Amino acid sequence: MEDSDSNHLAGATPAADQGSGSPSFGMSDISAIIAEEIDAAAKQAPRPESTADPDKPLKKRPVWLHLIVLFFQLLFLAPVYAGLLAGAVGAGVGWYYFDGSADLDLGLVARPDIGALVKDVKGVEIGRAGSMNRLLLTREEIPPHFIDALIAAEDQRFFVHPGFDPVGSIRAAWANYRSEAIREGASTLTQQLARDVYRLEGKNFDRKLAEIAAAVRIEGAYSKDEILVLYLNRIYFGSGFYGLGSAARGYFGKQASELTIDESALICGTIPSPSRYSPFVNADQAKKNRDQTLRRMHDTGTLTADELDRFLAMEVKVASSREDSLERGQISYLISRIERELREEIASWPEAPESLDGYTVETSADLAAQQQAAKVIDRHLSGLSTGADEADPLEAAFVLIENATGEVLVSVGSRDYQRSEYDRAVEMKRPPGSAFLPFLYAAAYESGPFTPATILLDAPFDNREMGLGAVGGILGEWSTENPANRWEGEITAAEALTKSKNSPSARLGLIVGLESLRRVAEASGIASELREMPGSLLGASEASLTELVRAYSVFSNNGKPAPAPRLIREIRDASGKTVARPSANAPAPALKESTARAIVSALPMIASVPGARGKSGTTPTFTDAWHFGFNETHTWGLWIGRDRFSPIRPLAFGGEIAQPLSESLAAGILPPAPVAAAKEP
Repeated sequence: MEDSDSNHLAGATPAADQGSGSPSFGMSDISAIIAEEIDAAAKQAPRPESTADPDKPLKKRPVWLHLIVLFFQLLFLAPVYAGLLAGAVGAGVGWYYFDGSADLDLGLVARPDIGALVKDVKGVEIGRAGSMNRLLLTREEIPPHFIDALIAAEDQRFFVHPGFDPVGSIRAAWANYRSEAIREGASTLTQQLARDVYRLEGKNFDRKLAEIAAAVRIEGAYSKDEILVLYLNRIYFGSGFYGLGSAARGYFGKQASELTIDESALICGTIPSPSRYSPFVNADQAKKNRDQTLRRMHDTGTLTADELDRFLAMEVKVASSREDSLERGQISYLISRIERELREEIASWPEAPESLDGYTVETSADLAAQQQAAKVIDRHLSGLSTGADEADPLEAAFVLIENATGEVLVSVGSRDYQRSEYDRAVEMKRPPGSAFLPFLYAAAYESGPFTPATILLDAPFDNREMGLGAVGGILGEWSTENPANRWEGEITAAEALTKSKNSPSARLGLIVGLESLRRVAEASGIASELREMPGSLLGASEASLTELVRAYSVFSNNGKPAPAPRLIREIRDASGKTVARPSANAPAPALKESTARAIVSALPMIASVPGARGKSGTTPTFTDAWHFGFNETHTWGLWIGRDRFSPIRPLAFGGEIAQPLSESLAAGILPPAPVAAAKEP
C-alpha cells in the first residue's frame, strides 16, 4: 500500500522490476506527467489529497525529468513570450517616434515654397529659386489613369495603409532577396512626401522610423486625395522637372491633364532614380521602366491584356525638339547655379528667412546669350563627334566674366543639362596643359632675371624629365599647339610663349621652380593645388574652368585678377528693400603691370573680337582642348573633352578643336563696339 501510494504521489505506475528499488518509466508515463504539469500550471488545480503516511518523506522527481518538463514548457511557451515581448518593444519604439513627431508643422505639407523670382541682366524672368520651378496642379488636373499608374508603380496599398505599409515592406524585401538586387522600394507615397517636406535627421534606421511617424501624422491631417496632389506637386521627375505639371510640359510639351496612359507610365517610371531614368538621359532604361509600370497596371486590374500589348508596342516619344531641350536645360542650369550662390549668401546673414517667397534676385546672367551659346556648342560638338562617341560623348563648358566685377555673363556647364546635370564649369577639374604656359612665363618675369628678351633653347628635350605621361620620346614632338613641330634653336622667351614651345618652356620652368609658379597661380585666383611634380610646370595639375578664366583676367586687368566670379547682383525682399548686394572686393595685385603687359603682347590677337588676345591649350594625351581669351572688359574660356578622360580624337589640338568655337562664342556675346587694343610693353 505504501509503495502504491508513493508511486501515485510520484505520478507513475509501479516498476516492472520490484527488486531494483528504483521506479522505471515509459514514454506514455512521461507524456502523462507533462500533461499533468501543464494542466496544473494552467488551471492551478489543487493536488488530490494524499492518503500516504504524513511521517514518511515523499520521493523527489528525478532532475532529468524536471529538465524534460522544462524543455517542453519552453518549447511551447517561448514563442508566445517572445511575441509579447517583441510587440511591447515595437509599440514602445513606435510611440517614441510618433510622440517625437508631434512638433512637426503639418501645414508645411500643403505650402510648397513659391521661391524667389530670378531675373537676368536685362530684366527677363529666368525662373524661381527655392521652388524648383514647379507648376502647381489641382486634383481635377490629374488624369485618373496617372493615379492608376502611380499606385501600381509605387504604392499598391496606398488607399488602405495608414501611412506605412508592413505588408508592402515584406513583399519588397522578399522580391529584392529573390532577385539579389534592389528591385522594389519599401517607402509609401506618404513616406516619400514626408521625406521631401521635412529634413529628417539621424542614421538610416533612425531616419526611416522618423519618416514613418511623420507619414502617419500626415495621413491623420490630410485625405488620400490631398496627399496625392501634394505629392505630385513636389517630387522630382528628372531633367530639372519638379512636380507633375513641370514634367508633363518638359517631357511631352503638354498639360498634365492631356497625358496618355503610356506617357503617364513613363513619368512614373522615373521616380526611383530621376536623374538616371529620365528619357532625356537614358531612353532605353526609361522604356523598360515604363513597360514595368504598364505590367503592374495590368496586374492591379487597371489595364486589360489588349491595352497592355498595345502600349508595350509603342515607342517612347518625347515631344520636345533638340533646341527646346537645350533652352530649357540652360534655364534649369542657371537656377541651380543661382540657388547654390543664394544658399552661400544667406548662410552669412545673421538670421536666415524661413522662406524665399516674395524675394527677387537680380543677376548678371544673359539668358538669351546663355541659351544661344548652348546651341552653338551643341552644333560644334556634333560636327566633331563620331559613331564611337555614344558611350563617352564629347562635352564642353564655357564661361565669360566681366573683368572689373567678376560677374558671370554666360556659364554653360553641360552640353545638354537635361541629359547631364554635372557642372563642368565649376565642379570639374582637368589639366590645362599648354594653356597654363602664360602663368609660367609670368612667374619667370616676376622672379627675375628673366625678361621677354631672354634667350631660351628650343632643342630636343627628354620627356621623362617632365613626366607628362609619355613612355619616352622627345618633349615637343607631340605636344605643341602646332602639330608640325620644328626645332628653332635659340629663341626669345616672348617667341617661345607666342609659339607655345614646350622644350624651351620646360627648361625655363625647371629654373624658375614650382614655388614661384605656385605663388603666381594662387595670387591670380587658382585655388586648386599645384602638385609637386615637374609636369605641373607645363600644366599637368588640374584646375576648374572658372578658376582659369578668373586667372586669365589678371593679364588684361594690369596684373589684378577679377573678383571671385558670381551671378547674383542684388537680392530684394517682398517690400522691395535691398537686403544683400554680394561684395565685389578687388583682390590684391598678382603681377606687376609690366609683367601683365609682357604676357599680353606675346599672345596672338583674335580677329573676330576687337582688341582681344587669346591662348589655346592641349594636354599631351589629347583628352582636353582649351582656349582662353580676353579684352579690356571681359575674359572667357572654353573646355572640350570627354568625362572618361579618353582622347577627343588623334591630334586634337586646342587651336584646332576649341579656338574657333571659343572665338565665335565671344564674338556673338560681347558688344560689337571696338575696344582699345592692349598696350605694348
